[in-house]
Amino acid sequence: MKKILWLLFFLLSFLMLNGQKYVIKGKITDFEKKPVENATIYLLKQKDSSLVDYTTSNREGLFAIKTKELNEPTILQIDAEKLISYSTKFDTVEKSIDLGDIQLEKNQISDIEEVKITVSPIKIKKDTIEYKANAIKVRPNSNIEELLKNIDGVEIDNDGKITVNGKEVDQIMVNGKPFFDKDGKIALKNLPADIIKNIQFTTTKTKEEELTGKTPKSQNKTINFNIDEKKNKGWVSRISAGYGSDKRYDEKGLINYFKDKTKISLLGYANNINSQGVSMDDDNGKNSKLGIQKSSMIGVNYSDKLGKEFEIEELGIKRNTTNLETASKVSKTTFLPDSNLKTDSENRAENEREQYTLNSTLRIKPDTISTISFSPSFSFTKSNNFRTGNSATFKNDELLNKSQSSTVTDSENNSFSPNLHYARKFRKKNRSFYASVNTSIQQNKNNNLINSGTLFFENGVENVAKRDVRNQLSQSKNQNNNYSFNAKYTEPVSDSASVTMSLDYNSRNAVNERIVNDFDATTGKYTVYNLALSNRSDEKNNQLSPEISFNLDKKMLKMWTSLSLNLTDLNYHSTFNGQNYELQRNFVLPRYNFGLLYNFSQTSNVSINNSSYFSLPSSANLIPYVDESNPLVTYKGNPDLKNSWTNTTNVYFNSYNIQKNLNYYFNLSFVYNNNNTTNYSYYDDSGKQFVTYENISGNKNVNFIAGLGKTYKWNDHKLNVRPRSGFSYSFNKGFINGQQFTGNSYNFSPGINVTYEKKDKITIKPSYSINYNFSEYKNYSIESIKNTSQNFRLELTNYFFKTNLVFENDFEYNTSSNIAPGFKRDFYFLNSSVSYTFFKKQLTARIKVYDVLNQNQSVIRTISASGVEDREDLILKRYVMFSLVMKLNKFGGKKK
Repeated sequence: MKKILWLLFFLLSFLMLNGQKYVIKGKITDFEKKPVENATIYLLKQKDSSLVDYTTSNREGLFAIKTKELNEPTILQIDAEKLISYSTKFDTVEKSIDLGDIQLEKNQISDIEEVKITVSPIKIKKDTIEYKANAIKVRPNSNIEELLKNIDGVEIDNDGKITVNGKEVDQIMVNGKPFFDKDGKIALKNLPADIIKNIQFTTTKTKEEELTGKTPKSQNKTINFNIDEKKNKGWVSRISAGYGSDKRYDEKGLINYFKDKTKISLLGYANNINSQGVSMDDDNGKNSKLGIQKSSMIGVNYSDKLGKEFEIEELGIKRNTTNLETASKVSKTTFLPDSNLKTDSENRAENEREQYTLNSTLRIKPDTISTISFSPSFSFTKSNNFRTGNSATFKNDELLNKSQSSTVTDSENNSFSPNLHYARKFRKKNRSFYASVNTSIQQNKNNNLINSGTLFFENGVENVAKRDVRNQLSQSKNQNNNYSFNAKYTEPVSDSASVTMSLDYNSRNAVNERIVNDFDATTGKYTVYNLALSNRSDEKNNQLSPEISFNLDKKMLKMWTSLSLNLTDLNYHSTFNGQNYELQRNFVLPRYNFGLLYNFSQTSNVSINNSSYFSLPSSANLIPYVDESNPLVTYKGNPDLKNSWTNTTNVYFNSYNIQKNLNYYFNLSFVYNNNNTTNYSYYDDSGKQFVTYENISGNKNVNFIAGLGKTYKWNDHKLNVRPRSGFSYSFNKGFINGQQFTGNSYNFSPGINVTYEKKDKITIKPSYSINYNFSEYKNYSIESIKNTSQNFRLELTNYFFKTNLVFENDFEYNTSSNIAPGFKRDFYFLNSSVSYTFFKKQLTARIKVYDVLNQNQSVIRTISASGVEDREDLILKRYVMFSLVMKLNKFGGKKK
């Protein structure tokens, strides 16, 4: 095996070294003869403008493009911001060429006729990185999520969370606007990749920063997909129908209409294969969603610019329905100072859900320096849930308790959020005023029909006196209203520095009521009022926060710092078990934030952020009432809880070397907590848990993430290598069985992704990751615990007959080193499909086998500060499906 790997390595190195023989180099200066950094230089074939290679200039303006011998005419093109492009023609490239100094003038035209070119695959401008979509190889009929998965530094976990170079993505836009919603899930799963021109990554902006043009300070990222202008006038449609074994079905439809600023999208889907979008490629990889879900959705999204003063940024309406069947088996071990508790449980549930949502954003410009944005949204959700479960708890193999339960829940949720924003940029540079009024009104109603029986044992014999049997109807109603007002005025003190004064006011009113009635065998109805489990609470929280901040915005250095005071007036009234509780507190709590961003160059920067703030304990944790709604856990509040304090520090470095096709980054964060609210619990002899709350100080955690991406290109070959690594450490103090414990937890998770492409022939994507967890404890019955999980994936795509015939195979292997008996430690997973495109690429027939080996499973081990949990969930298994996809596009009067 080692000999084969070494042979492949030397063969690859030989091909790469021999594929590029000559160098075209030069130095770029502007009209003032200053070096031009980050100019884009690309070499193209004259006959079809296809890209041979590209690079960028360094800080000295120098560049070099490596190429093999070219026996046909080529064009070298140079582009730089705010400068006239330069191009020159080579009849052949048979030797290295030194172009010397190339000066880009303001009014100088290029020395040959204008040609149609393919732009650089990567561009960097300020804090925005832009990738050209057609330079990213994805499978036919892929959605835009597949584009992200093939970009250096982008990671998408099993829950759909996206990170870019270690920073979380919290907004996804299309043409700079939301597509149904800002989280972007609908856009990711529904929009086809082949209509996208480029993908932009930028720092997330607040509404104030968006409207006033201020430099963003967020730690999160926004992704924007721009649709190709050539496809911005016409319509795009995708219709697919599939049916398979075990009555599996998958129907999808998408119609997008574009005309200049007018965009209308209509989409819908219905399936029972856990798919959540109308992408024509139903994700040939492993479906990580737990359970088996039937879902359907229909929606329309509209945006338009109706003149210079009025714009509809978003108007989206959709209806979702889901039917989700879940089942789980859990083995949980709780560590105690002198022993362990083991709880085995099984649960099954079926949930039906129907939701209607409306999202909209309107923008008005009453004059050239003012902007008004109004964003009303509404949602209505109705659901029904049926759940059954059983559990048993043991101590040293001795049964302490066991329970069975069934619950039927009907619920309704309504929410309405009208938000109004106003911004005014004055004639004086960097002077601005911003104000906003935000409202959130939510109402939730639940009816729970509960049947449960819990038995407690002593020395293996049931203690009948402790038996807990319930047959009751619990009706709850929750009303949460939030109103906030914010005003900010920014005054420049120099050409790059400014001071901002702001005032925030927030009012929250929450009313919660729960009425519980036991079953009356005499009447056959739920009419016996249960005083102990019924309650009502009314919370009013008013906060006033003045703030002053300083901002410095220079080309190389950006810095900001702010200091605010949170003046809080909290009033809480409640009734539990017939007893009234009152809580009234006033606080004046400081908060500060500091941030610094230094640009080493246009493609390399480091940022440092530090913030500190206080948090109030929840009212439920403060009120000393006894909550016995759970037969196995009793809760009691603690009125002596203090406010917690958190300090967070983050250091982030990122560098893109476009010349060498190299990207690398690291992200280091440290969080320290003082007076954290934590559970103070103990277990009685029957395994029943009693929980109250205490403050504890000294908990902290460190996270470090690093990675790089390197791309090699030669002839029609491309190789991308993306190693990454993560390390985290957490120190936790807490209480268990009335005694304090400490836990040190370590996690090390290296991995690597490799992509090899031979143009229109084959794509190979192997990846490997390992996750090593180790925890050590003090004042526990055990001293340490560890687990290692590994994952290997291989995606193989073969193209034949000019890419019309495609074979796809996805293989995955998962293993875990330490897991409880009764859970499978490893499994293999394989998907295979074949598709053929015909009728001028408008029809695609596909046969797919999901989970060929019928081994798909979801087994996971979670190690926490107080125990370890092994969990297995119901998951979709093998099926075969035949589908037919129809694509009809029409751009600028031409059908495609």
